[in-house]
Amino acid sequence: MGGRARVARGRRVAAIAAIAALSAAPAAARADRPGSGGAGAPDPRRKVAVLEYRGGSAELRGVGAEIAALLARRTALAVIDGERARAARPEVAQELSACAGEADCVARVGRALGAAEVLLVGVAEFGDVILTLQRVDVAGGAVVARLAEALPPGAAPAEGALEGYLERVMPASDFRRFGVLRIAADVAGASVALGGRPRGVTPLEPLRVPAPARYDIRVAKDGHVDFRATVAVPPDAEVLVRAELPPRADRPWYGRWWVLAIGGAVVAGAVTAAVLLSRDGDGEVPVRVNPF
Repeated sequence: MGGRARVARGRRVAAIAAIAALSAAPAAARADRPGSGGAGAPDPRRKVAVLEYRGGSAELRGVGAEIAALLARRTALAVIDGERARAARPEVAQELSACAGEADCVARVGRALGAAEVLLVGVAEFGDVILTLQRVDVAGGAVVARLAEALPPGAAPAEGALEGYLERVMPASDFRRFGVLRIAADVAGASVALGGRPRGVTPLEPLRVPAPARYDIRVAKDGHVDFRATVAVPPDAEVLVRAELPPRADRPWYGRWWVLAIGGAVVAGAVTAAVLLSRDGDGEVPVRVNPF
């Protein structure tokens, strides 16, 4: 390795160490393990405020908003971006500047915004541009995960790189998105199977399922015609399936009534849910989808 390369590498390492020491408050022993968040699984709809703190640098303009948008797309978290934070609390920029990255102070700002966590995005310059991400637990007032990356001046990380940074500081479970599937039948005591797996009998509590995904539904009860459907469940949406199980009779299948009403209450964005209703050996019958 040449002399200039060694100097550049040494400067980059020193810069990362300096910004991490400057902006990170002491954390518990678990804090440096990316994705750790204490006991129990994190709430997928908890509120996370993504706030930006600049140490006098004009580099990476808009990186905080980009990270907030990416976090909202990739997770089921309720994300408070900088624009929403300023609308709710106009003095938030001055408060963050006064905090200078101290975790307990940042936690107070997050508490005022009603957030459970703050993802503090820091930008500073120590020769290189230093991008830091700190995940601050509001209740505990401590950093629970952090990273610092050195970038050449004028360079901007690609979306894939930002995704990688987020995956290093947020719990892995945050990146699983979910939808809600409600299955209502016109008879009680009918067994419900999702993808061939028993999920209980009617009346059935709403099912929280990974999304986006397609699910084969079967509702059955002795003496009644089985109900079958294939349902596409969008993320952050609620899908309602109503199934009629008519009494079984000795008549051709096309004389039987099949009723399916489905609606999607979408939290973010417009979604079309595709549904197919089928009878063993009789092909598939498309059913119209009606939004709530």
